[in-house]
Amino acid sequence: MNRLPRIAALALGLALAGGALAQPQDNTPPPGAPGAGPQQRGGRAMDPQQQLQRLPKQLQLSADQQAKIGPILQQRDQQMQALRADNSGAPGDRRQKMMALMQQTDSQIDAVLTPAQRDQLKAIREKQQERMEQRRDQQHAPSASSSGG
Repeated sequence: MNRLPRIAALALGLALAGGALAQPQDNTPPPGAPGAGPQQRGGRAMDPQQQLQRLPKQLQLSADQQAKIGPILQQRDQQMQALRADNSGAPGDRRQKMMALMQQTDSQIDAVLTPAQRDQLKAIREKQQERMEQRRDQQHAPSASSSGG
């Protein structure tokens, strides 16, 4: 059960990405391509502007809420970029810092939302978590061609 908060935090990040896993972005360059900024990781857009465009549709955010959430997302993005660029520590430490940052961002965003919006975001997070688990299971499933003999 110790993994549940980590998965929930990661699910929020993906949910905030506006369902980037479920909605392909034709105008988004693949990772490593020219124009693919540091926000691009594994093909998942983490651009705060894109998130801020999708969140109002998903949660019916007011203009005031959008104005409060935008800087939160931008600050998170800047801190994530700094963590990715910092190779001084162990990968586990960096991952731990990223998870803490995601949890902090989640708390800040939750504080801006109404109870109904928090419930809605919780449902989005849970759905995203299910998708992530399905993808992880598919990626970690042993292939039929590899016989353990």
